[in-house]
Amino acid sequence: MSQMSVNTGHSSSERLASPDASQIDEVVATVLAAPKYRTIAPSLVRTLAMRELAARRSVKAAIKATKNKLHQVAGAYVEQRIDVADWLRRLQSHDASSPSAAPDDALVQAALANSRVAHLGESFVRASLDLMARHASTRERLPIVQQFYADIFACLPPIRSVLDVGCGLNPLAIPWMPLAPNAVYHASDIDRAIVDFIARYLTLLGIPGSVEVRDQVSDPGGPPVDLALALKMLPVLEQIERGAAARLLDALDASFVLVSYPVHTLGGRRKGMGATYERQLEALVAGREWEVRRFIFPGELAFLIRKGSRQSWKSSASSC
Repeated sequence: MSQMSVNTGHSSSERLASPDASQIDEVVATVLAAPKYRTIAPSLVRTLAMRELAARRSVKAAIKATKNKLHQVAGAYVEQRIDVADWLRRLQSHDASSPSAAPDDALVQAALANSRVAHLGESFVRASLDLMARHASTRERLPIVQQFYADIFACLPPIRSVLDVGCGLNPLAIPWMPLAPNAVYHASDIDRAIVDFIARYLTLLGIPGSVEVRDQVSDPGGPPVDLALALKMLPVLEQIERGAAARLLDALDASFVLVSYPVHTLGGRRKGMGATYERQLEALVAGREWEVRRFIFPGELAFLIRKGSRQSWKSSASSC
């Protein structure tokens, strides 16, 4: 485990001296025993526990701080516990007339035009949209999801493989992704419940691939792909450990990487976030022979990175 260069704001007199393995284990076990965090990757909990034990006066304080950090990087995005069986039932028997399932009809019809989805029917699409609204990140993208992927993919050659890191519920947006026929979709997340659900969702769609619990701080990367998605992921990694965003970008074995940033907080406040994140992205790619194209969407700033020369931009992409 690499040493973390995080300024905790605590003096050395307030810190536990060199926490031992038993203290780390106690924090990890206590945090994972909490219903809210029991499905989180243990390696991430351990990373946070080690940092907080080095910064706090007691194990009790470290437990509280670890839970607070997990809420910031994971818990705040999901408003209710993920019940895999119930969510699958909703997908397979959703009542399309439900008032809560009444998104833009054009969005529904666009998804049904996708051959991967057409056989599953309108109720499946509406249920997918309902479930996407239960995760903050995908809920914010719902009003623009079709345009978001249309604009991005207009710049790309045929995409036959995708890796979605820190995926959350973003794979539910596959119906609006113009992927190549027989595309493979890989995904990872720190939450085992999300991973279980996404694996079942991909099976329903009939899309081959893999889904795994993976802590992108301690084990960045994934299988080689045409396109890697790291949507709103880099700020989260930097909250956990400084330098983790750069390590992820370097580790991704992808011809193209799409990263995005929120332009407002979960509470809706704008604090010059767009300009701040643009400077951060510029610093991340500085010195690397990567090409970057910027996209501005309502609520989201995206950057499409071409790594190396394995694949070229789509030649007809005049709008990029």
